Amino acid sequence: MPGRRVVSLLLVTLAVATMTATATAQGGPAAKRVYVDGDSIAYGTDLFLQRYLRGWMISSSIDISRHAYQGAEAIEALRESLPRVIVVNLGTNDDPGAVSAFRSYVRRVVRAAGSRRCVIWATIVRPPYAGVSYDDLNSVLFAAAAEWKSFHVFDWRSLARAHPAWFGSDGVHPSIPAYRVRAKLLASFIRKTCAS
Repeated sequence: MPGRRVVSLLLVTLAVATMTATATAQGGPAAKRVYVDGDSIAYGTDLFLQRYLRGWMISSSIDISRHAYQGAEAIEALRESLPRVIVVNLGTNDDPGAVSAFRSYVRRVVRAAGSRRCVIWATIVRPPYAGVSYDDLNSVLFAAAAEWKSFHVFDWRSLARAHPAWFGSDGVHPSIPAYRVRAKLLASFIRKTCAS
């Protein structure tokens, strides 16, 4: 099936990127580390993220249909071994009406990360599901950024709205060139926000 072939290609590419990042980290001075937890949007972004985060070691836990609760569980399981920078791309596969549940997953991630880590969570880009928009879930993210100094929002939604041509008919998954731009902008945001 074409979908499986694409996922397999992405997995191979991610493995190569991880090996390259490890080699870079071992060969250079105290490389910076970032952990990415996400869904299919993270898959596409990870194809290019290493290119724009040279000198960083990137580890990932990604599944194309991942839900926010699964990401929270994975981050909680890693807790003490988490690197200083955590990038989260979750919510696309969640029910936009389940705002309280989503808020609880965000809180779990913040608690697991602790105040000394830098958490970046990307806003959700998706057309309304069953007539309900994702605005309330995105509002949870901005409220979290206002509440915790360690929590930051990568506003993918604003970028997407400014560039509707980046997306196909589903309004969720960007094109390959758009993934490249997203990775570049995310890398810049990571360096600027989590530099110290």
